[in-house]
Amino acid sequence: MLELAHDFTIISADGAIKNSIGVIAADTCFLDLLTSRGRSMIESSAKMLTGANRLGPFTVSVGAEGKARQEFAVFLAKLPTATDKIYMVLSRPYRLGKSDTKRAPDKKTEDKKAEFFDRLEGLFEGNAEAAQNMLVTILEANGGQDIDEDTQRDIEQYLQSFSVGGAHATMLGDDKFAVVHEKTDPNAQKIDFAQELKRTTGVSLTSATIDASEAKLSESDNLRALIFSLQNFASENDGFAIDDIRKNCATLIGQTKERVRAFREVLDEGRFSLVFQPIVNLEKGTTHHFEALTRFELPPAIKSQWEMIRFAEDIGLIDEFDYAVVTLAIYKIREMLKKGGSPGIAVNLSGRSLSNVGFLSELMSLLRGNKDLTNYLSLEITESAKIHDLDMLSEVLVEMRAIGFRVYLDDFGAGAAGFQYLKKLKVDALKIDGAYIRDALASKEDRAFLRSMVTLCQDLGIVTVGEWVETQEHATLLRQMGVDYGQGYFFGKPSPNFLVAPTQATG
Repeated sequence: MLELAHDFTIISADGAIKNSIGVIAADTCFLDLLTSRGRSMIESSAKMLTGANRLGPFTVSVGAEGKARQEFAVFLAKLPTATDKIYMVLSRPYRLGKSDTKRAPDKKTEDKKAEFFDRLEGLFEGNAEAAQNMLVTILEANGGQDIDEDTQRDIEQYLQSFSVGGAHATMLGDDKFAVVHEKTDPNAQKIDFAQELKRTTGVSLTSATIDASEAKLSESDNLRALIFSLQNFASENDGFAIDDIRKNCATLIGQTKERVRAFREVLDEGRFSLVFQPIVNLEKGTTHHFEALTRFELPPAIKSQWEMIRFAEDIGLIDEFDYAVVTLAIYKIREMLKKGGSPGIAVNLSGRSLSNVGFLSELMSLLRGNKDLTNYLSLEITESAKIHDLDMLSEVLVEMRAIGFRVYLDDFGAGAAGFQYLKKLKVDALKIDGAYIRDALASKEDRAFLRSMVTLCQDLGIVTVGEWVETQEHATLLRQMGVDYGQGYFFGKPSPNFLVAPTQATG
């Protein structure tokens, strides 16, 4: 860790810095240890520090005079009480899962997008100065062009070289890119990204630039609205083509902000309820517990319950919603216990919420305060959004299960990450995606997949639940295959009232 003066003079250095880059003379300017590219990245990034944000990681080459430079991942911050100083953490790239080599293995586009949006939030939220001085440019290759991976990488790296700190540009899709750059930077002002990329790569692109000041991106909901627009642009959704964003950016942000406001009102005013669908022991034919599903009073701008959930995930509000649902389920259980007994209730948690450190901390605090409800409350991890830190979540689940709460892995088989989740996350039960069960009666292949999933879970000591059980034939097939529980319209549709008399739940 380095403490720097406002002119980048090193005040103090802690940790293994001397072993890494050699002895540093007194009053050394940190910029003198960098390449010209690294110097530009650090200088431009430092301008954006407010005392309330943190920038990074981005990679620079560092080395004392006479020594070979080494690659480091860099984080920058100021303290609210000491904005005249810059605090810098240098970490070897491998500690962050990065390669020391200049051509590191490419991350998946979805991971890059997630990191880019996280950095947008870190750069702009509450930072009026950044919004005043920044532009966000998006680019899309004109139709009919085949862009190979090397060209995609070249375009991305070119844009990164002009981005804030060299770390605020990404590929949003095979033919779509985004970059955040300074409008006060004369080089960025003069350059036409599309024209230069056409000259250097041969790819013809169309661009649109959003002024962060005009879009008021320092306001949280405006920033969420921009990210939502970029996500829809990346997904090629109607109304979010590059020409739409260029011509109607303010309108799109305004409409999305209105949807955010409406969603917040639904949460703040409690305008949602829970309905319950039974999960039945296939061997005994008795109800084991219920899954809690939400029903909203939908605002006019949102047309379906599913759209409401996906909007909350895309806009970054799903953690607030998930916390509200868990809290309501706990309230419901306690109300029923006062009346003599409660069934078990399982609550869904989005993968996006479970990637939020703050949400996990609040959730664990809530569960610790209600650990007397371990026989009544369980949690289902859904894969509607990818979980980014499985190691961190694994540690949380260990503590959650140690307290006594059961954890289910939902919709297994629906997403590509299912087996990775099962390997990393220790869970009590697994819910097999209904698509396999729906077609199992007629499909030999689906029966084979089902059988392999059940065998795997039996070998791992994990309970299985089959979804979308719609007929007696489905229930019989699952029971014969060794599936433990079933859920679907055959046993009961979601209802605001429990379909069986509440009884004391069992594990």
